[in-house]
Amino acid sequence: MGLILVWTGIERTDLTYFINIAQNDVREREALRAKLSVERERLVSPYELRIMAQKFGMREPAAGQVRRMELK
Repeated sequence: MGLILVWTGIERTDLTYFINIAQNDVREREALRAKLSVERERLVSPYELRIMAQKFGMREPAAGQVRRMELK
């Protein structure tokens, strides 16, 4: 009986250890996801897009250069 109690205690401790590792992994991934979301929003902001377009020599299209296609 004592051996079973010791074994279950060790298993419980082992399981708790792996649960804590998994929880830390989830927290790290959530933090990274939040940081990447902020970075994505910054990169697609009109100001950043305008800066990047100017850097690559792009300019706004002239009248009549934009053609819109309708999806069916």
